[in-house]
Amino acid sequence: MSNPFALRLSRVLARHALKNILPLQAAAGVVSFTFDDAPASACEAGAQALERHGVRGTFYVAGGLTDQHEEGKPCHTLAHLRQLLQAGHELGCHSYSHVRCDLLNQRGLVQELDRNAQFLGDLGVDIRALNFAYPFGAFAFGAKRICSARFRSSRITGGGLHTGQADLNALKTHRLYDVAVDADSYETLLARAADQRGWLIINTHDIENPASRFGYTPERLEQAISAALAAGCKVLPVNAAIDYWQQNAHRANA
Repeated sequence: MSNPFALRLSRVLARHALKNILPLQAAAGVVSFTFDDAPASACEAGAQALERHGVRGTFYVAGGLTDQHEEGKPCHTLAHLRQLLQAGHELGCHSYSHVRCDLLNQRGLVQELDRNAQFLGDLGVDIRALNFAYPFGAFAFGAKRICSARFRSSRITGGGLHTGQADLNALKTHRLYDVAVDADSYETLLARAADQRGWLIINTHDIENPASRFGYTPERLEQAISAALAAGCKVLPVNAAIDYWQQNAHRANA
């Protein structure tokens, strides 16, 4: 889709259509730490920070970035991905070639998703319960229609905190970057997540010092994880978070 006006219209439509509403009714809020592209530093320092606190995260993987560099930084290896799975972290889909899904036609997007599903399936990931993150947060109506039929959830970029309910086909995030890009701070959203028992999904990239403009330092990530737990929130990967919300919704309606 190359027409700028048509693309903007498609994105607006996507925000209001094809929703899959998840009620957020539980005794505690949730924070999910997610890492886009699974840079090597996230697979190492990011995973270790979570594990030191006894919690796990979600790493959105584009198979075509394996053994490559992005933004001048090394991405994951197959050994990294296997270690993440062995340690209990979640691997999600981020397309295969890390391309903007809103600019692909239907055939191109399906091929991208099929190829990455094969890549993740070969690693032992259960692709029947796969979660997805749009590369660059770029989505549109056609992409949302395809992804809503394939994935347990699909995640965009930015938008903040979920309270009361969440659209599983367009999950919002708070960007935990070295230089703040979102209006509300992590601390502000975390306090609201704890108070209103909401779901705060964090997204970042590399975890190193110095961090890239899209990453975060290990020290600050440790502080963010500690703060989430101290606030009384559960820290869960995306799949486990969906399970948590669904189970509590069933109890509330029983």
